[in-house]
Amino acid sequence: MKKISLTSIAIYSVIILLKFMPNTYAADEQTYPISNIISKADLSSESGQLALLTSDDIKSDLSSFAQSLKEKEINQQSMFSKIALFSLREDVDKISSAIRRQQNTLEYSHYQFFHQTRLALNGQKSTKESFVNKANDLIKSKFEHLNDEGFVQLSLALGWSVSNAKEYVLNIFKQLQKKSLLTRGDMINLAVNYHLYQVLDAIIPIVNDIVQLEQQDRFVIQPDVLVKLKNGIEISTTIVRSRGQTKPNSTALQYTIYADETAHIKAAMHAAAHGYIGIVANSRGKRSSNNDIVPWEHEGEDASQLINWITEQVWSDGNVVMYGGSYNGFTQWATAKHMPKGLKAMAPYVAANLITGLPYENNIALTGNFEWPLYVTNNKTVDNSIYSDWQRTNNIINELYSSGRPFVDIDKIANKPSPWLQKWLAHPEDAPYYQKMVPHQDDYKHINIPVLSITGYFEGGQISALHYMHEHYKYNENANHALLIGPYNHGSAQGKPRSHHSNYELDPVALEKDTEEITFAWFDHILKGKTKPKLVQNKVNYQIMGANEWRFSDSLQVLNQRHLSFYIQTNKPDTAQNYLLAQTPSSHANHYIEQTVDMSDRSEQRNRSQWPVISEQINKQGGIQIETPVFKQDMELTGAISGFFDIAVNKKDVDIGFNFYEVTADGNAFHLNNYRSRASYADDMSTRRLLTPNVKRRVPIVNARFTSKLIEKGSKIVLVLNVNKNVEAQVNLGSGKLVNHETLLDVGKPMKLKWYLSSQINLPLKPWVKEI
Repeated sequence: MKKISLTSIAIYSVIILLKFMPNTYAADEQTYPISNIISKADLSSESGQLALLTSDDIKSDLSSFAQSLKEKEINQQSMFSKIALFSLREDVDKISSAIRRQQNTLEYSHYQFFHQTRLALNGQKSTKESFVNKANDLIKSKFEHLNDEGFVQLSLALGWSVSNAKEYVLNIFKQLQKKSLLTRGDMINLAVNYHLYQVLDAIIPIVNDIVQLEQQDRFVIQPDVLVKLKNGIEISTTIVRSRGQTKPNSTALQYTIYADETAHIKAAMHAAAHGYIGIVANSRGKRSSNNDIVPWEHEGEDASQLINWITEQVWSDGNVVMYGGSYNGFTQWATAKHMPKGLKAMAPYVAANLITGLPYENNIALTGNFEWPLYVTNNKTVDNSIYSDWQRTNNIINELYSSGRPFVDIDKIANKPSPWLQKWLAHPEDAPYYQKMVPHQDDYKHINIPVLSITGYFEGGQISALHYMHEHYKYNENANHALLIGPYNHGSAQGKPRSHHSNYELDPVALEKDTEEITFAWFDHILKGKTKPKLVQNKVNYQIMGANEWRFSDSLQVLNQRHLSFYIQTNKPDTAQNYLLAQTPSSHANHYIEQTVDMSDRSEQRNRSQWPVISEQINKQGGIQIETPVFKQDMELTGAISGFFDIAVNKKDVDIGFNFYEVTADGNAFHLNNYRSRASYADDMSTRRLLTPNVKRRVPIVNARFTSKLIEKGSKIVLVLNVNKNVEAQVNLGSGKLVNHETLLDVGKPMKLKWYLSSQINLPLKPWVKEI
């Protein structure tokens, strides 16, 4: 479920509902029979859906389940789940206590208003009408006493979509109908999300009515201003100014393909509350624009001309800054390629790029967002039906993998032709098609404005964000580009983090990051000479997981140069079938470890990212586990793995990868990240160089993900090397043909992959030094 906020709309839209997904941790293997109400419900009909969503029996059963949980088990849940379970138990004191202990105290305001209303009605006969009236009084009073910034912050925190909440719960019911017994995790998942829907359905419509009236009193709002550019293109814009503004002012601009007028007003209001003119502009063809919808290709040209238009308006002081995440981060780099005179700074979060993020990662096509083109091009806004049934989406991806059909058939399996997806699949390398969209090589020389990039260790598109930064410094010695990075995913990197990512509980200092507040403070520093944001003190600003510290460095290059080089020592495994790494090259460099992989066997998957983040053991997935000795002192791991693999394979190509872990003294495995790369493109993403079968080739490790963590004494670092073969990406069969068109007919003999002991793996490790 997404909140109504531009920064919550992710290019990784296949997980667009994951704001609902709780992290559930079950204390035992207890199971529960599925109720007849759920198993026999007709979810294909509105009446069947309504019966489930309004069932008193289900409400009673889930309330009783929540009451049965021990408080210790509830406290082991993520904050998202914890608050919902305490709410189901009507434990208002525990809700308040949990909220006070976290940074973002507004995030659970819907629960607070819900229970404040119920308490206020205590002793009275409660009807729907009396609840609505009392809630209206409480919420209206709260909003009226806030300043503009407080008003916007609370309205954003309450920007939940009730319809998305409903869709998510119905998807859970569809999933559970396939089972006869529910696990404890299933029950927690259902209880949390079913109750969340009930609370949102009771509170959010009231909030929306109040916010609609209140925002008109505080701001001058122009919901849809159609701007005709000099190139003849029409652009739909939302413009918001503070009613107190009397002089020309700087403009904070988001440029997006995700057309949603309500969301645009809130985003622009937030900019206005910070003293800027807030503008959200849509891609050509969206909302009131009469042009064809064209994602990616013309955003830079159109946004540049829009900035020229902005600077000519009487309310503009000539200064424009850009900000926003994912696709809205891409549009900033696309604009910077043209460098309009009015653009003074930009803050791209998790900035997207077609060739280094989605649909491609290191030239490998990913399945994770194959429906995105339809989501943004089916209508003038966005087509929410595309992601309304994530079970169907999963089934399509699984069918593609299990059938061995060519990757280009994915939209045929979905029975939804996707011309834009097919166009991108026809361009599998970093060719002029993509280079025309964003800065390329010498284009960066002209980008001399300050840039603040924000991304996360667990962010799927981190590679894109760091690629822009790397290229900026590579081609522009005067680049002024800062990075803020921490233990965030695609959503939390763009907004306020929650207490947990998966089952990893973030350090308290990691929760201090509020992306938009940092962004506006940074703009104030650039344009108004105010103090730098606390978390942006140098070119690289990173949070060390487990150390509860932020640190600051002069460059990514400096961090990555502080590494220790490791080599596989022998091709003879230990008793656990693992292989030792050491810092001295192996005396048997020409020896190798061989893997045999049947590429036609789709009953197995290899090199899939491990979930949850922390587990009791590593799932090797048929891979080769290599590991450092146990560290005798605390170490700091900060940076990205580099080096190379020397390999030989009996095919013309192979997709290789690894899962990267810390294994602690007590045996728990912390999954740091996943790597995948196509050997034929590892030297140059723009030119494919096929392998010669059975001939040794040095394959560099490129675009590995950055992370930072305190590695405690007694821990070790583990990599599981493997062929990349799973539902998350296309499967490279090694025939040498275009991989997007390979089928099971191209499998041939089993793949035999040799990993040579001469391979060098540079781990960004150094002894831990506590800062005073």
